[in-house]
Amino acid sequence: MASDARPIAFIDVETTGTWPGKHELLEVGAVVAAGGAPFAVTDSFEVKIKPARLSDADPEALRVNRFSEEEWKDALPEDAAAREFCRRVSGASLWGWNVGFDRAFLEPALNRAGLGLETCNLDYTWYDLKIEFRRWAILVGREAEFTPRFSLGAARRCFGVGNEDAHRALSDALATYQIFVRLADEFDRLARGGAPQASLF
Repeated sequence: MASDARPIAFIDVETTGTWPGKHELLEVGAVVAAGGAPFAVTDSFEVKIKPARLSDADPEALRVNRFSEEEWKDALPEDAAAREFCRRVSGASLWGWNVGFDRAFLEPALNRAGLGLETCNLDYTWYDLKIEFRRWAILVGREAEFTPRFSLGAARRCFGVGNEDAHRALSDALATYQIFVRLADEFDRLARGGAPQASLF
């Protein structure tokens, strides 16, 4: 990828459950990096969001995300959090792990705040690093090792990426970024060896 490419924002969300439309955002985290190797980090942030319908929350999701009224006492309303996200990732290519889940919560939140992808200078394509991890596993003959989930945790263990604060948005976004860098190196190595379709971009 050219060094003058769009920056890359590695994103993650934590939510009150798994049903978009019923459940709500609790946290949004992002790591923003330069669009070319070595993908130097230029910004990172995490925003806590105050749920408006806590009675709809899945108790298991609240437990996993370690939600507490005390820790969320200074959380932003959803519209303010959406505006902050828009400002901080404007112009970036968005990458995530199983990014369809993140998008199902984030894009409607942006819309409710009166923002669209064009407003935030974001592309309609959001990139899923999980797909690239699976493609790498197939190329190196390790698909069976990670089937069927190809989880973020499995990828972390594969590449020795730590994440002591899992299920926090910034921590998971940082792990996604670190796996991206490792995969970029892996694909470069495979390409030098003549492997077909060995490119992350």
